[in-house]
Amino acid sequence: MSGGGEIARRYARAVFGIGGDAVARASLLADLDALAGEITASPELSRVLFTPIHPRSERKGVMRELSQRLATSAAVSATAELLVEQNRTSLLLGIRDELRALVAAEAGRVEARVTTARPLDATAQEQLRSALSRRVNADVTLVVEIDPTLIGGVVARIGDLLLDGSIRTQLENLGANLRKGPAT
Repeated sequence: MSGGGEIARRYARAVFGIGGDAVARASLLADLDALAGEITASPELSRVLFTPIHPRSERKGVMRELSQRLATSAAVSATAELLVEQNRTSLLLGIRDELRALVAAEAGRVEARVTTARPLDATAQEQLRSALSRRVNADVTLVVEIDPTLIGGVVARIGDLLLDGSIRTQLENLGANLRKGPAT
């Protein structure tokens, strides 16, 4: 249901641009979040809106009615109806996630997806958060995932920035350098 990558990002940027100031953009995000939450909370509603089995006019009417019931802004309602019209309703959750990232970035906050081999204690998480905040010059929120195949170290992704300090990658790089032979 979510995803869409670059297409969702483009829609999110358009909605973000409509917002005007930070408060208005946060309000648009709240409306979009409420709409997405209502749809995903109902399997029946999700089925109707995310599958093109139902006629487009019916799906558009359902989306309009839902937007009115939730009292979403005209911009969010129009975006939702446009998604139905273009058979891109499945992008709704991806657009919401991309808009959330844009609103957070505007407020000086970014999310770092951190993968470690083992769980980090609170002190290590704070040290990592602080180091990443200095690196990107923003307030960083960590989302930590565990992947035992890393052996050790940390991989952090902040937007398009990938910081790979995993032992697995270091060993792979060492192996590649040894296969190349001595530098001339």
